[in-house]
Amino acid sequence: MSSLTHSPLRRFVTDGLRDTIDSYTAGTLPLHRFTWELHTRLDALTELTALPHYRTLNTLRGAHRTIATIDVQQRTATRQHLTAADQHTLAAAITTLRTTLARLDPDDPIDPVDPTQPRPAVLTPRPRAATRRTTDTRHALIA
Repeated sequence: MSSLTHSPLRRFVTDGLRDTIDSYTAGTLPLHRFTWELHTRLDALTELTALPHYRTLNTLRGAHRTIATIDVQQRTATRQHLTAADQHTLAAAITTLRTTLARLDPDDPIDPVDPTQPRPAVLTPRPRAATRRTTDTRHALIA
């Protein structure tokens, strides 16, 4: 795939990342699945993002590594629940993911998905000036 600065595919992947984060924070996605989806989507995002965003991608990958480390520690310790320190670290990593994604691909003000976003001004055409038409119009054919 080619590197693109602004791409509908990149927007699709970043929206998927946001949805993945939302699913985890809503409690509908387990931690191991959250870690895997982040990894997969970040790999796709790397292919779609141009070089000027490499620092942003590194920040996203760093947050992912933090989350993956917590996942591995939890599974190796066979704990059912995260410790308070892990929850705090995880919350900080999720905040980093959200803020970094917002800088990479800001919300589109005309995005139909979010009706709370401001809409651009709608340009309405002005009515044409009234023209006087007469019924006595004759057309000439010039040969």
